[in-house]
Amino acid sequence: MYLDERSNLLLKEVLGNPEISNGQLEEKFQLSRRQINYSFQKINDWLEANNYPIIKRTNTGKMIINPTILDLFQDSMDSTLRKKSYIPSEKERATYILLMLLGSAEELSLVHFTSALDVSKNTILRDLKYAQSIIREYHLEIIYSRLYGYDISGSEWHKRKLLVDLLQETFSTYNSEWYLQKLLEISSEEVEKLRVLNEKVESRLNLKFSDERIKLLKYMIAILFRRITRGKLIDDFYHIDYEALSDTKEFEAVEVLVEELGEIPKAERLFITLQLLTSNVLSKQFLTNRELPQFRQALKESLEEFERKAIVQLKDKEAFLDKLMLHMKPAYYRIKYHLTTNYSMLEKVSEEFEAIHYIVKDSMKPVEDYIKCDIPEIEMAFITIMIGGHLINSGETIHIKKKAVVVCPNGVSISKLMENTLRDLFPEFYFYDAFSIREYQQQKLETDIVFSPVPIQTDKKLYIVSGLMTEFEKLQLRQRVMREIFGLNTNVINVEQLITVIEKNAKIKDKQALAKDLQEFFTCKRTGEHEQKTSYSLSDFINQETMITIDHVESWQQAIEISSKPLLDSGVITEGYVDVMKGLYPTALPHIVLGRNIAIPHASPEDGVNKVGMSLLKIQDGLTLEDGKKFHFVVVIAAVDKNQHLNALLQLMKLASSDEAVNSMVTMNGEEIYEMIKTYSK
Repeated sequence: MYLDERSNLLLKEVLGNPEISNGQLEEKFQLSRRQINYSFQKINDWLEANNYPIIKRTNTGKMIINPTILDLFQDSMDSTLRKKSYIPSEKERATYILLMLLGSAEELSLVHFTSALDVSKNTILRDLKYAQSIIREYHLEIIYSRLYGYDISGSEWHKRKLLVDLLQETFSTYNSEWYLQKLLEISSEEVEKLRVLNEKVESRLNLKFSDERIKLLKYMIAILFRRITRGKLIDDFYHIDYEALSDTKEFEAVEVLVEELGEIPKAERLFITLQLLTSNVLSKQFLTNRELPQFRQALKESLEEFERKAIVQLKDKEAFLDKLMLHMKPAYYRIKYHLTTNYSMLEKVSEEFEAIHYIVKDSMKPVEDYIKCDIPEIEMAFITIMIGGHLINSGETIHIKKKAVVVCPNGVSISKLMENTLRDLFPEFYFYDAFSIREYQQQKLETDIVFSPVPIQTDKKLYIVSGLMTEFEKLQLRQRVMREIFGLNTNVINVEQLITVIEKNAKIKDKQALAKDLQEFFTCKRTGEHEQKTSYSLSDFINQETMITIDHVESWQQAIEISSKPLLDSGVITEGYVDVMKGLYPTALPHIVLGRNIAIPHASPEDGVNKVGMSLLKIQDGLTLEDGKKFHFVVVIAAVDKNQHLNALLQLMKLASSDEAVNSMVTMNGEEIYEMIKTYSK
């Protein structure tokens, strides 16, 4: 679908002047109200077809234009009009006020703020209160004096952390760089100089920073040097390990900045080093084998712990460990020095990878012991993304005529997950490796399709996709792409319309729950999962037919034989699988016991697994481990791949973590045990 000349003209007009009314448009272009309305319907149809937000009108007739659209058409609009087309929100103004306080070269008064942001004094006073609420969690306070104007009071370390977080948040708003240069009076020449310096740092370190980090480093360094010049120096750097940071290549690379911008105190040099170390990178020569061998070993032990608990074998583990270290080196310093920033894009991680996420968190103790602090939830989510992305990647490339590429402004974690997800979703396409926006713009790729989480300038077929999609969203995307690229007309079920039809003939108790169940039903039905389940509950495997209760066993080897019998009898496993388990576990080793009372012997799928399954043996008298502890339950696990058993295993782990539940099961009969298992299968 293409926009006609009249619709294109009207679109450019409202982008440049959102305040314009219908009457003014009619007069300027000599069109009737009906023609204007018809054109705007076409404009919104075109925007919707390209997965862009539509243009809306308020009751007063004012246009509501999403900043995404302004970005898309920035090349065709006059720059002055573009900037007038967007008014910062209260939160954005508060953020800019705080950045002015942190980065200004002079004292600031209300007049400075009203002039810079083009709002009234009363508005600025309200914004200052909002700004105070933002910095409260940083243990900072906005103060005012007649002599020095407005300032931020508190620890310089906390101000630096606030600065980094504010810049990170600012770059997600419209035209942020223009506002930063205007409000902080940073010239284009200074920005260009800092860009060149960052590229020199990249060259010195032999790496490439992510697009977002390049922007952040430019403005952060500009503001830092202003603060240093004004004597606003780090005064509580005692908790930073000087020896650990000064021995890094990043510390040496700061020389590039020092040579160009002037000598700075050692503590400030360490702080900039820390920013380089915590930067997301897209690619680099692998330096960490040599620099952080103990950390690499701790991470390897955590992966082995994950494999053990998830009953999986990570394919190409050493190569994957290299990629994980690429992410974890900056994460190490973020975690150690409490510099982690919240990322709203990860809201779905726990939902989409719940089983994996739970096991990841339960497997990272070696890393936490090495860093000597807990890993924040958001950093744990990033690790889950990388492991989850590795697990869902088929590892096969199908070469066909259509070529696709994933372009993502974020670091390696999100872009690789998007690439893996889309490779799996579209086996018909050949996918290049994921690129940052900068890299994509520099490449001359022969590609037909571009997938990106943000709008980008390209003449190829562009699909805006979320980095983390639900199964139903994946289905909708696949049907849309297959229809538009190959002309395959398969309709997506409109759940809302279906609920409306149902509502006419029946009373609906919970619309939200019904909508979710319908989406899951149609997703399963259309992807073939209705006939073959890929995610099971614990009660799907362990029931009256797969449970055995016995008073006593002579040995651990006998316990394996007896507990395997239900799976042998039903053809889930072969005798060879039992023999392999007995060879792998000649004695009851503590490391295969969940909690304190459930042993989980298992082998690899190729050792004799015909289909996924589990069985349970209860030993009334119990068996003794090598460390002297007694356990009463043995659960044999037969896995056919990396995914189908994970949900059930998660539920078994939750059951095993409850001493009360497991101790109660020791005195229960088979029927009561099954009821307990059903409780933990919900």
